[in-house]
Amino acid sequence: MPLSNEPDKLSPPAPTDEPPTEDTLCDIAAPPDEPCSIPEIETMTTEQFEQQAAAAERTRAEIEQRDREFLAALDQVLEKQKIRDVQPRTPPPPPRRNIAVGLVKKGVGMISLALILIFMGVVMLVCLFSRSPDYLLPLKLSPLAAVLIGLELLVGYLTSGKHFRMHIPSIAISALLVVGCCIMAAALNKSYSDTKTEYNNRSVAAEIYDSSYKELRYVSDISVLKVEVDLNPDGVGSEKGMEALSADDTVNIFIELGGSFDSPAGFAAECKKIIDSYKILGIPVTNFTFINEGRLHSFKLEAEGKFIQDYSESKLMELVSYIYIENYDYIHDLEDFTEPAEESADNAA
Repeated sequence: MPLSNEPDKLSPPAPTDEPPTEDTLCDIAAPPDEPCSIPEIETMTTEQFEQQAAAAERTRAEIEQRDREFLAALDQVLEKQKIRDVQPRTPPPPPRRNIAVGLVKKGVGMISLALILIFMGVVMLVCLFSRSPDYLLPLKLSPLAAVLIGLELLVGYLTSGKHFRMHIPSIAISALLVVGCCIMAAALNKSYSDTKTEYNNRSVAAEIYDSSYKELRYVSDISVLKVEVDLNPDGVGSEKGMEALSADDTVNIFIELGGSFDSPAGFAAECKKIIDSYKILGIPVTNFTFINEGRLHSFKLEAEGKFIQDYSESKLMELVSYIYIENYDYIHDLEDFTEPAEESADNAA
């Protein structure tokens, strides 16, 4: 076959450095007899390519940053876990609600017991260290124990789904504690009241004695004076003085007169002067006891009550008990005579 200078239609074109044109692409892709239709190829500019590259770089940097943060957090967790493994473990404190629910589940009565212990302890401390204590205060406040137990029952009924149980030992201890505190308070109050009343009685008796001495030392010859006072323990009786004495109080005066009296009339006249002096002082004396004993006689007069104190000298003389020396000898002889007779009667029995 002879060689021809015309190019072969079937052989592909020789490669060149220039980009292929649309006509060249049509020659390659389409058959010779068909029209060439090449789809449009989306072209990308340099600016868009740079933007996509920058976005990809930012995404890669964010991923690397998240990885570093995750690794750092994981290292911290591992370090804390290592420290916890080395140190002794202590359980975390439960919340207040868990404590309350736990106590309610254990039984109603434990919270009330704790509150009653605190309350009774504070009240007793206040009573013991007060200058004018009221030892009946625990007894007066004891119903609060029932209020506390009732409130705990109500709270347990509402918080535990209407199903709760009672802690019988705690309630029993609470009851014993309240009863014991009340008994102790009553005993302390009685002891304190008795001591205070006795002291007040002695104080008022001393006041009456001083007033009697100032008034009677120039009125009569008195060798012995004794004053006994029993104030009314109710109300304010244990807190009043001589100026507040009333009919409820008891004042006994025992007087031994000096000197000698020849007759019951003189003795009764001396007693009348002393009774009138106490009326002037304003002291409501309940009972008077006068005595006078000498070598030759013995006189005694008891004026009990307000009516006898208002008697005249003649009436008081009728109440005087007296014995003269002649009667003493008779009485002694009679005693000596009756003594052996009684002994013989005892032996016979």
